[in-house]
Amino acid sequence: MEKREWRGPGLVWPVILIGAGIVFLLNNMGLLAWDVWETIFRLWPVLLIAIGLEILVGRRSAWASLLVVVLLLAAMAGGIWYLSGTNLAPRSGTDLQTVKINESLEGATSADVEIGFGAGTMRLEALTEATAKLIEGSVVLGSSERLINSHRGSGDTARYTLRTEGAISFFPFFGRWGREVEDRIWDLRLNRDIPLRLTVDTGAGQSILNLERLNLTRLDVNTGVGQTTVTIPARGRFRAQIDAGVGEVIIRIPEGMAARIQVDTGLGGVSAGSTFRQQGDTYTTRDYDTAENRVDMEVNGGIGRISITEYRGQ
Repeated sequence: MEKREWRGPGLVWPVILIGAGIVFLLNNMGLLAWDVWETIFRLWPVLLIAIGLEILVGRRSAWASLLVVVLLLAAMAGGIWYLSGTNLAPRSGTDLQTVKINESLEGATSADVEIGFGAGTMRLEALTEATAKLIEGSVVLGSSERLINSHRGSGDTARYTLRTEGAISFFPFFGRWGREVEDRIWDLRLNRDIPLRLTVDTGAGQSILNLERLNLTRLDVNTGVGQTTVTIPARGRFRAQIDAGVGEVIIRIPEGMAARIQVDTGLGGVSAGSTFRQQGDTYTTRDYDTAENRVDMEVNGGIGRISITEYRGQ
């Protein structure tokens, strides 16, 4: 009798989906940090290799398909262990560069600010006193990053851009990229008095945007991979939009600031404090219609959790 090849369904894609589901579950339960996705995404070549092996040999027999799955799991586990082990090799601080940021208003009475962050940790807040400065602080760049620092004027409005290029390597198994990430720290402070239109693109890692004392006219935040905490200004009337990537987004509404937040959860969940009334996908503070200070916000969820809380100050 003619021997037929095994043509059962492949096992690689089901294992990938099950594994991703388990990681998401652990994230939502608080048992696993969201920044684990940064490491997983850097191992994407392993998935391509596994899919190729599945097509080439995995469909010939059930045992071959099972072997591919075992190799996939072993490679992923080994890669995560290696990339997470920051003490396995010495760090090279000489590959990092600290750049001081200091830009004045140059007579402008308002500003349009765009900040694009690569990887590591970013802290953004208001300057502590009245000043003629637009922005000050420092950024630490990795060996593969190039800083774009552009300041130009348009009438009474200053237009300022601060971002990096070349931050992510397409060959994540090579170099010291992973061991540099936690040393990349952006610490920035913006003028607290002039009206600001602010756009922030976060990369991979943790971003802490404490905007409580800023005078915003518009806020746009596009998150990457990791945890992003956004504290909304405590005064003014403005619109905001947050487009979430992969990870956790924490939105803090200061006491005294009314809010109406429309949420598209995406692949994840949303939680809101007891001070918010829920009607469908919209969360509203009770005094929104009559409040002098209020924000109208749209949140587009990605993969992860969205948390909305009331902030009572430090």
